[in-house]
Amino acid sequence: MKIPTLLIAAALTTGLLSMPARAGDINLAWDPTPGATAYHVYFGTTPGVYSGSITTSGASATISGLQDCTSHFVAVKAVNGAGESVQYSNEISGWPRPAVTSSGSLKVMQGKQAVLDVVGANFQPGATVELGDSHILLGSVSVLSCTHLQVLATVEPTAPNVRPAEVGTKDVTIVNPDYVYGLQAQGFEVVINPARFDINRSDSATTNRIDGKDTIYLSRAFAASEPSPAYDPDYDFDGNGWIDGTDLNYIAINLGRCWSSSSGAWSSSACPSSLQ
Repeated sequence: MKIPTLLIAAALTTGLLSMPARAGDINLAWDPTPGATAYHVYFGTTPGVYSGSITTSGASATISGLQDCTSHFVAVKAVNGAGESVQYSNEISGWPRPAVTSSGSLKVMQGKQAVLDVVGANFQPGATVELGDSHILLGSVSVLSCTHLQVLATVEPTAPNVRPAEVGTKDVTIVNPDYVYGLQAQGFEVVINPARFDINRSDSATTNRIDGKDTIYLSRAFAASEPSPAYDPDYDFDGNGWIDGTDLNYIAINLGRCWSSSSGAWSSSACPSSLQ
């Protein structure tokens, strides 16, 4: 009988947002064997030594109840009316899929930095972090243990003429060196930086004040999008790649207000009495 050949390295999975102590699953797929009516899937924590097995009728299987932060070794045998194949398939191994229990639901303002502290399970040395926004710069990942890692996140823009990170929530995805990944949905949030709304810096008298000049400046680039030469990232407040009505609205609702450094917001009371 033909021995089944595994097509895909083991994809070990754990339920999203599970606790670190919860066991993981292993998902497998392989080439169907002609004449096979079933398959025996063998697994264990020592190469070539299998402490458990399951039977499946198709060319795929899920093994449940595996220990986290532990290598598991798996091989398959084909079965038909004549019995089981003599030899195992090639053996594969891997850890359960990374599972993020918490990333602290971190909120970071545009132009700021923060340490993203991720707790979960099955973080291997060399794991990377992805947030799905190339304008959030991530430093080297420190894998403190298989249940804890940290990385410094820098949210653009940190300088003028730099495309900002888009405002909103991001999935925190942990990718192990074997490309098996897990995530926490909406575990990181980019918050708009209101200090960016004062785009007119040509007149010192209106610096730190939202006025008609800010409206005019933004209107000149209105409807421009990246990579158009008319697109100015300093006017793209929400970081969506467009100078649009949302950006204009941020100026409109703060028109006539001045910047309060103490509250970090635009306020009429922060304006000199001559401007109120």
